[in-house]
Amino acid sequence: MKKILLTRLIEDNCEDRLYFQKKGFETIEIPLLSLKIRKLEQTFETMLEKSEWIFLTSQHGAEFFFQQILTDRLQHTLESKKFAVIGEKTANILLKNNVEIDFLSPNPTKASLFKSWTACEFPPTTIFYPKSNLADNNGEAELVQTGQCLLTTILYDNFFSEKNRQRLKQYLLDEKIAAVYLASPSLWRRFLSVFIETGLKNIPDLYCLGDTTKQVIIEDGYEVRIKAKA
Repeated sequence: MKKILLTRLIEDNCEDRLYFQKKGFETIEIPLLSLKIRKLEQTFETMLEKSEWIFLTSQHGAEFFFQQILTDRLQHTLESKKFAVIGEKTANILLKNNVEIDFLSPNPTKASLFKSWTACEFPPTTIFYPKSNLADNNGEAELVQTGQCLLTTILYDNFFSEKNRQRLKQYLLDEKIAAVYLASPSLWRRFLSVFIETGLKNIPDLYCLGDTTKQVIIEDGYEVRIKAKA
């Protein structure tokens, strides 16, 4: 049976695991990321209190946001806040925390959220956007140019553990992997760096999630297929 490597966190692989197993693959799971919340102390509370809107652009970002809320005992501050989010999984985190969603992006990308929210022409306000260390700044300047005040802070770190780097390298050398599934540009970069280290010549078939990751892989000179919807 052909093997496909899944590179997200184990708990995020359920749908992908079933999808590829139905396609005839044996799934191998080696997360190419680890996540860790930062100690923000007063920064988080200050930005939260100043803001009317909260932008959350990932499931894990939302989970860390509410974790920080509980740690700092700031639940009472959420009653007056409005929330803009992307994606069903991110939205579900808010619902689990009994928080209403005031704006849901039509497409599950940060760019779509910023563009569609701006198109609504909300009055000038203050927005708090907690994000990961890997998040880019695309769209932020344009938002500020419309008269909005944007407060950002690094809420959590996304990194590639040395343990899993070595696991991946050894697995690539010892086993025949037919394909790899990559859900973000950072996962692709991490996989590629280890693949190059092995000295192997034939890269596995590449599957990815979304046009952004696809474009990055193509720009690096590799062929890739977007995973079709189940």
